[in-house]
Amino acid sequence: MSDPFEGRPFPRGVLIGAAALIAFVIAAVALVRLTGVGGTETPPAPVQFSVELRFDEQDDGKTLVYAATDPEAIAVLESGVDGFVLGVLRAMARERRGYDVAMSEPYQLMLLEDGRLIFRDTATGREIDLRAFGPTNAQSFADLLDDVELPPSSSSPDAAASDQAAPGSQADRR
Repeated sequence: MSDPFEGRPFPRGVLIGAAALIAFVIAAVALVRLTGVGGTETPPAPVQFSVELRFDEQDDGKTLVYAATDPEAIAVLESGVDGFVLGVLRAMARERRGYDVAMSEPYQLMLLEDGRLIFRDTATGREIDLRAFGPTNAQSFADLLDDVELPPSSSSPDAAASDQAAPGSQADRR
């Protein structure tokens, strides 16, 4: 069997056109990234409620959760039960070690007016939108907000986060 394209070169005009298209796309993306002209960005929703949390790992494998303003633990996280929250904390701790940041710095859990939950490392500035991990995992962080005593002017964080809640999720960890 012989090659049907033998002796027939690829059309030069097509190659030049493809190269020009690729160069144009790269230049357009660079222009938008450098100048912001032509780009769109949705502003984040305002914060409805925010709490700073500290996590203290115990020798027995449990992790105590403290609100920055409360000397008593608001929740106890257990390995195997609260795996998602502990996994996120391990990832954040690994990043903190990379930046040589103290592990005692608080994290911030924010409920936005559009119902999203954001977990922010105050030491590194890294933010995680928890809805990316599904409603069940987002609910595990929303449960931490339920354990915090809300100021009188704030509405319940569970009301906005309930859109993301899964039936039968664990609400009490103490």
